[in-house]
Amino acid sequence: MKRIFVAVVLLTLLLVPVLSYAENYNDLPEKFFALLKKGKPSEAIDFVYGTNKWMSRDADQMINLKNQLTQVNKLVGHYLFNELIMEGKTGNHYVHLIYLVGYERQPLRFELKLYKPKEEWIFFGISFDTKLTDQIEKQSNEKLVQR
Repeated sequence: MKRIFVAVVLLTLLLVPVLSYAENYNDLPEKFFALLKKGKPSEAIDFVYGTNKWMSRDADQMINLKNQLTQVNKLVGHYLFNELIMEGKTGNHYVHLIYLVGYERQPLRFELKLYKPKEEWIFFGISFDTKLTDQIEKQSNEKLVQR
């Protein structure tokens, strides 16, 4: 009886990390932003595309995104921080995350789309732009007019 109990405890300890990874998609954005912080934008895109075999088939898009992200540091300085500002979940298998990502010159908006087709989360899409501050300014002005 004691051996069965020990076996069950060991099996539980082995499965908990696997199950929690399957439920936790935060590891993907954290690793992506950690690579940006290290000044490795090309590796960050490789990581994104490496999680999804369907995305990795579009080599031109991957190269284009790598080039754009590599140019970011030249245009807006070094990466400083990321802050999740919106999290939209649809069921248990899709999430759309919007991050405010700080650089020395200005913030950028990064949108990460994650999908869990089976047990593990994968990147489903990624984009970034400078339009976040324009949208915030527009919303602020609209609120001002409504008063």
